[in-house]
Amino acid sequence: MSMERTVRVSVRNLVEFLMRSGDIDTRMGSGFDREAMLAGGRMHRKIQKGMGADYRPEVPLSEDTDCGSFVLRIEGRADGVFTDGAGLVTVDEIKGSYEDPESFSEPLPVHLAQAKCYAAMLVMKEDLAAVGIQMTYVSLETEKTVRFSFSYNKNEIREWMEALKAGYVRWAEASEERLGRRNASMRGLTFPFPYREGQKALVASVYRGIRNKEELFLMAPTGVGKTLSVLYPSVRALGEGLAERIFYLTARNQTLAVPAEALGILKGRGLSLVTVTITAKEKICPFSEARCNPEECSRARGHFDRVNEALFDALAAEETFDAETIRRWAAEREICPFEFSLDLALFSDAVLCDYNYAFDPDASLKRFFGEGARAECIFLVDEAHNLVDRAREMFSASLVKEEVLAAKKLAAPLDKRAGRALEKLNKALLALKKELPKEEVFREVKDPGAAGEAAVCALEALELLFKEKKDPRLREDLLDFYFSLRSFVRVYGEMDGDTVSYTSRNEDGHLVLSLRNVDPSGKLQRTLDKGRAAVFFSATLLPVQYYKGLLTTRADSPAVYAKSPFSAGKRCVVVGADVTARYRARGEETYERTALYIREMALAKRGNYLAFFPSYRFLAEVLRVYREKYDCEEVDWVAQGRHMDAADREIFLENFYENPARSLVGFTVLGGSFAEGIDLVGSRLVGALIVGTGLPQVGPETELLRRFFDARMEHAGFDYAYRFPGMNKVLQAAGRVIRTEEDRGVVVLLDERFLEKDSLALFPREWEEYTVCSLDNIRSVLDAFWKDAGEG
Repeated sequence: MSMERTVRVSVRNLVEFLMRSGDIDTRMGSGFDREAMLAGGRMHRKIQKGMGADYRPEVPLSEDTDCGSFVLRIEGRADGVFTDGAGLVTVDEIKGSYEDPESFSEPLPVHLAQAKCYAAMLVMKEDLAAVGIQMTYVSLETEKTVRFSFSYNKNEIREWMEALKAGYVRWAEASEERLGRRNASMRGLTFPFPYREGQKALVASVYRGIRNKEELFLMAPTGVGKTLSVLYPSVRALGEGLAERIFYLTARNQTLAVPAEALGILKGRGLSLVTVTITAKEKICPFSEARCNPEECSRARGHFDRVNEALFDALAAEETFDAETIRRWAAEREICPFEFSLDLALFSDAVLCDYNYAFDPDASLKRFFGEGARAECIFLVDEAHNLVDRAREMFSASLVKEEVLAAKKLAAPLDKRAGRALEKLNKALLALKKELPKEEVFREVKDPGAAGEAAVCALEALELLFKEKKDPRLREDLLDFYFSLRSFVRVYGEMDGDTVSYTSRNEDGHLVLSLRNVDPSGKLQRTLDKGRAAVFFSATLLPVQYYKGLLTTRADSPAVYAKSPFSAGKRCVVVGADVTARYRARGEETYERTALYIREMALAKRGNYLAFFPSYRFLAEVLRVYREKYDCEEVDWVAQGRHMDAADREIFLENFYENPARSLVGFTVLGGSFAEGIDLVGSRLVGALIVGTGLPQVGPETELLRRFFDARMEHAGFDYAYRFPGMNKVLQAAGRVIRTEEDRGVVVLLDERFLEKDSLALFPREWEEYTVCSLDNIRSVLDAFWKDAGEG
């Protein structure tokens, strides 16, 4: 037997990949897909326990094949092995579904193929002359069971197995060839630029974290070069066999261009690396609307008949699969570009994608992060401060009573079972509505069990309705509700001490039952545990214990604070102590003082500035005063609107051009689209004024967070619900200033609360030399800074 590398593939992945065929059709729900989401595992165990004393459950099986330069190992677990009444050793393959098992006239080919793999391995392991297969289909709703039996002699089952393996070997050979090329390309690979101050230590910290299987938290100020600092050691770790692939995760699709560019730099230095960027289905679909079924989309029709050959050819011809490359191949081969990108990820070294594809149970890549899967990857989580709120949303769900009622009116005339199930759910929500007094808008619910169980039944009924009534219009009318219901059932099934339930009224006055996750760390950890290591990095991870506690359950996660490469003299941080943005103190005097600060900042040096406000109303009031009293020829202004689309935002930013003839002030909202993710370098932005400490508005959900963390960690509720999220918004807004080593700029913080001990403790190291000022001396402070910078 060869001593070369072992290539491992699970039985399930093997047969699902090689034997897939036919159409993409998202109109039909799949009872098998939901098996793991609900009761499939429990039903497996119940059947196994009822099969008798000689029944062997969960039998591990594997088979090695010497392919010359590598060993192909096929492995998995048979659900059960037993000896039937005729003395035939038989493999039992159990499949749970919400579909009626009596509707199957024969096993699905992919299910039978799984069982045949186990049978073929078993005859070799136990030296059997023949083997039996029992396919067991069980209803997860009624527990009704249907079985199909087959028998094979050793020669025929082994002949079938050898043919299946031969179909996979060419894929494994091509993958091994790409792997060898990648590893060889790394032998002379070095960091592509001279290290900035502290950057080499940063790279070493990331590599050490990967080697030690850690979850590293990295606070890396702008200018450190954090993207290359995390990618370079991760790529080296791949070459040393420490992990199989990199998942580079971001909060926004548009920021994926940054890691793609960094990897392009490494490839320009000789690195051979297969990379794929996953773009949202709606954005990469070539049609105006993504209707993924064979009747409405030619790409969906026969997609699985064509996709494997397209994959093989594309991987032989390309290494970088960005959106444009994926679209081109998909058009040439008449396949779905989104599904094509997901398949490419299986053969890639680096996957660039949104957080959702790793962590969101409704969108995650099941082939890597599903039940029983193990990705053996490195997670690089960019803008990690965003993951807290995003993760809370992923693990939360809600139901609107009126939407349930509307769904019932659509479904009931077509299917009495669905009508009854939705009526039961409506009544459960009606009971909760009666418990919410008219004068209240929010109430915690101790036990949502009645509504939760009714939702499970309603989802089952809708799944069966879609299967039996193949009416595309019905499914389209119910689709949004179906997805909301499915998410609700999933969250309900996973409820724990980190999720709270409550009722509220929406803007239309309708009752909403919400299951709200408040601490996502446990659920995120389930995915993190499928990889080797993780690096959470951002320019704003303060305080780091807050993020460590909400993004991972590991108490030993190390943290690194990278030193800024920019000298302190390039930044002027000023705290205006004679202004308060407290809600109760807001009034004409506050608006006038704020407007004066803006004018003084803009007149101190000609340039472009952003002013960030705690709300649109505050922005409007200050802008009104500014225009009435302080508007002048030397300063232009532009204001953020409430409903700006991508084109509007682009037009807004076009106003911020290099070396303006007059100063420009952009009036924007703190925490909005211009407070993060924009890169105005050089003279495109020379200052930011931030009004208030960013505290979220007091409201039922924020108070829920406060109470939760007060109960968990004494007196921590205000910090976790208000102070820490608020200060992060401030730091992000301030980070728009000084993006390169040549930049100089000012940050003006307007609120006396910035000088409180708890706020000062959250100032980054780069702000240690801040200056306290008032309207009386703000101009002289700024004049002195710009003069010292040689620009006064």
